Order: sequence, then C-alpha cells, then structure tokens
Amino acid sequence: MTDMTAKNKILVLGRPKVNKEQIINSVVSQTPLDYNVETKDSDDGARITWSLNTRYYQAQLEFWVDNTETLPPSQIKHMEEWLANPDLHSEEESCSIPEDPSMAQLQEHLSEVVDAIIFAFDPTDPSSFTDILPWARFAKLHAPGVLLCVAVTADGKPVEASKDEWFEWCVANGWEWLDLTDADPDTEYTVGRLREALESNEWANMEPIRKPLNCEKPPATTAEEAPSIALQDTAAEPHEPATKSEWDGFEGVAQTLDPARIDAMHRALFSGDREDDDMAAVLDRIRSARNEISQMDQDKARTRAAELAMAVAKMLT
Repeated sequence: MTDMTAKNKILVLGRPKVNKEQIINSVVSQTPLDYNVETKDSDDGARITWSLNTRYYQAQLEFWVDNTETLPPSQIKHMEEWLANPDLHSEEESCSIPEDPSMAQLQEHLSEVVDAIIFAFDPTDPSSFTDILPWARFAKLHAPGVLLCVAVTADGKPVEASKDEWFEWCVANGWEWLDLTDADPDTEYTVGRLREALESNEWANMEPIRKPLNCEKPPATTAEEAPSIALQDTAAEPHEPATKSEWDGFEGVAQTLDPARIDAMHRALFSGDREDDDMAAVLDRIRSARNEISQMDQDKARTRAAELAMAVAKMLT
C-alpha cells in the first residue's frame, strides 16, 4: 500500500487530448518482470501505483495523472514572453512568476509529497506549452528531483513547428526535454530515457536491495588434497663487503694507470660518432672488452680491468 504522506508521487500533467496514461504504461512496461501497476480512479484524476524494483533498490511510487487548465490571458502572455527570453527568471532571488492563489495553495500541499513532474504537451498545438507556467513556478519554489517536459502527439501527425524555443526554455530553466516525436532511430529521446530519469532519483521511501551473505566457511583442505610444494631457500647469500686490503690493491693498480689509455678506451666505448651509439651497443662493447681481458694473464688483466672500470666511471662523472 502506498504511503500517502511519503514524497514518492509523480505528477503527470497535460491537456485532455494528450494520452498521459499511455506514456505511463510505456514507462512501467519497459521491463515487464520488475513492475507491478495498480490503477485507481479518483475525483482528482487517475492514480497509478508502481512498484519499482531496480538492481540496487526498490520503491513504491505513485503516478498522479491530471489535466492542465487553460490559463488566464495575462499568464499566457507572461509565458510567451518567458519563451522569448528563457533567462527571464533565472537570476531572481524571489519568484515573480504570476500565480493563482488557489493554485499556489494546492502546490504548497503537493510539495510535501511530489518529487517528480512529467509535463506532456502536443507540439502540433504550440499554444498548449503555455500550460507549463504554474508548474514552472512550482519547480522554482520547491525543486522536485525530476522535471521532464515531454513532446508527444496522439495521432502521429508530423510536427511542422520549430521545437528550438521549447528546448532552449527547458535547458535554461532546469527541465529535461524529451521529444518523443523525433523520428530519428538513433535519437536519445526515448521512453527508456524517461524511465531512467525516474529510476535515478533518490526517492524518500527507497529501500536498498541487500543480497544475503554466504557466511559459511569453505571446507578445510586435507593433507591428501594439499599440493606438494618443494620449498627452496631463496634467500640470497649475504655479500661480503670488500676488505681494506682489496681496496688498497685496487688503489695501487689505479695509481699506475695511464690516463691516455683510459681516455682512449673511453672514446672507444662511448664515442658519439658511432651511428649505433645506443645503450645496447655500449653494453655490447663493454662485454667484448671484458671477454678480451679474460684471455690475458693475471697481471695484465688486472690493469686492463682497472682501465675499463675507470673509463666507465668517467662516463658517469
């Protein structure tokens, strides 16, 4: 049962010739498995209960369907001026949109339970758009979560009137424009988008869907089932730091080196004149020099290794 005091009502408004119930039916029947609709007739218009179930939440909503009324000439003129200048009321600190006192009182009560408005009009009757005026005032004062302006025709007649001014007015005043008369197969204006807008609202009575958690522990693995893994000691053996005598030996060799030979080896390894002078080529030349050194006797190899080390160090300085 729908809570009459919950802010979960969707006003669907338009002139009598606009088939508002058909719009609602198209919305709720998008996915037949996740809705439950109950229609009730009342003196104020039809009421359609909708049990909305999404992947993440469920909510009991209610469409309130009613016909708009013809506005007095002064309000029609004001709406026409507002259409010509969509930013007319954009920067107002207080709302100066003309109002009917009885309508204003009704809207005060509706603001407590209504969180979405679908205003439907027939663009083949351009004057019918002016009926949005009192609900534009409602939107300015009470800011419902969803505001949709839907262009729809009952008989499929082509729409010759330009829709630009309606679109621009909606953009400037916080209404989402949905042109269901758009014949483009790739149009973004679809009933699916209308439903998506309603589903994305944060309804006051929405309840998140929580899936039951499986708290059972998985069965323990037996010794027979456990894989046999041969553990290896992968810890690296500690590297012994060089002793003082080893450093002294290197310094002694370094003092006997010929700087000219070090410069020549440096140029041979890192010459910028080589076309293939990239890191891979440099490493290849260093490996080649080490291979040559390994073929020498111990004393000569020690000297050449020191020269190679100094040549590499020179590149890093």
